[in-house]
Amino acid sequence: MIKKFRHKLGAFCHFALKFDHVAVTLIAYATLYVIIGIAFSVSFLNPLARAFDNFRMTDIFYEISNAGGERDTSDMITIVDMTNIYDRYKLAETIDQIQDCKPAVMGIDIVFDGVRNDSAGNERLIEAVCNTSSPTVWAYKLTNWNSDEAQFEQSYHSFFVDLVDVEHEGFINVQRDTNGGTVRSLGIHRQAEGEKEYSMSAQIALAATNDSSIVTHSKDCNINYTATYFPVVPSDSIEEYSDLIRSHVVLFGAMHDLRDQHYTPIGKIPGVEIIAYTVQTLIDRRMPIEPPVWVTMLINFLLVVLVQIIQQGVTNLLVNTKSATKQYIGRSGLAKSYIAMFAMVVMIGTSFLFTYQWNIYLNTAWAIMGIALLYNAREFYGLLIRLLCERWPVLKQSMYYIPLDDKQQVPVQSHVSLDSDTIITGNSNFSSH
Repeated sequence: MIKKFRHKLGAFCHFALKFDHVAVTLIAYATLYVIIGIAFSVSFLNPLARAFDNFRMTDIFYEISNAGGERDTSDMITIVDMTNIYDRYKLAETIDQIQDCKPAVMGIDIVFDGVRNDSAGNERLIEAVCNTSSPTVWAYKLTNWNSDEAQFEQSYHSFFVDLVDVEHEGFINVQRDTNGGTVRSLGIHRQAEGEKEYSMSAQIALAATNDSSIVTHSKDCNINYTATYFPVVPSDSIEEYSDLIRSHVVLFGAMHDLRDQHYTPIGKIPGVEIIAYTVQTLIDRRMPIEPPVWVTMLINFLLVVLVQIIQQGVTNLLVNTKSATKQYIGRSGLAKSYIAMFAMVVMIGTSFLFTYQWNIYLNTAWAIMGIALLYNAREFYGLLIRLLCERWPVLKQSMYYIPLDDKQQVPVQSHVSLDSDTIITGNSNFSSH
């Protein structure tokens, strides 16, 4: 029995290690790259190219995570909504009320542009800035990006920065993917005017943990959008909800300002909520980890090769049976189609598991697209074998080589043995899709 097992194992290894599987996979990927190249080159296909460029598997995972009715409620971050407050005097009073509740850290997602005619409001705001007792991070914007120098050349701060000492500031620039698409990450630090500047999210996380390692290990933070509800306190009910403010990270910003809404993997949400997700990601160290590009591509390539081996092996087993039904399933391509669909589902599920359980983003999108093109790749590879076999006779050893009868000019199906070696190695001359 052991000898028989070794014999079958050796036959399977001989089949699995055939170069045909790698060649078919290479053709599938070459076809994919041609399609993508055309999509990016032809003008009327630009929407398709933009959609492809702006797609990430994590978008699906976060959407699934947020689709359920239940969400974890953050016990660390609270948002105070200031949407309907436009008066600086009222804003200053609200800031004082929040400070009276003793937050752990406060982030103010507002840039107060120049001095206004409302002198009372200006003075009251400056007073509020001076009276902050909890660590407070004030917002500013970086401007005039210099691509040659890879830095911002200017910054835009609140008017009071030149008048009083502000201990913590953080930029609030929102970065999007190509073509102004989805916000999947926020900057941790950027070069500006020759100095390293930190974002508001980074400054808040640093003040909350006093751990500099969370803001220095990377330039960007890949935001973890796992379903979370951040308590939102109305600006006129601060005392009523003081328990949600005391010892919490409090973000003061607009939840319903249409000018500050951004597309994310979980839909369109306000900028202050994006900051909340980013701060939570940094503090919990739940930043999605992406393997290097070459590792991701190698894994995807090997997955497509594996599916190709399974598809062809199962087809050979079905074709080399006495059952007419099984032979039909093998030759018609039904088996390969169902194997492909099953493999895609498994890959998506595995990627979701890695992201949800271990916070590792394993992008299998390239493998899924490669599997979808395996059928055409096999057909094209069979044609190449037919065209080149006379010049290179060694190609006749390929499992996709089909000898032709010179008189009839049709494929000749040689006698098919039902021996296990033939079934496993696929040395029959049946052509299957």
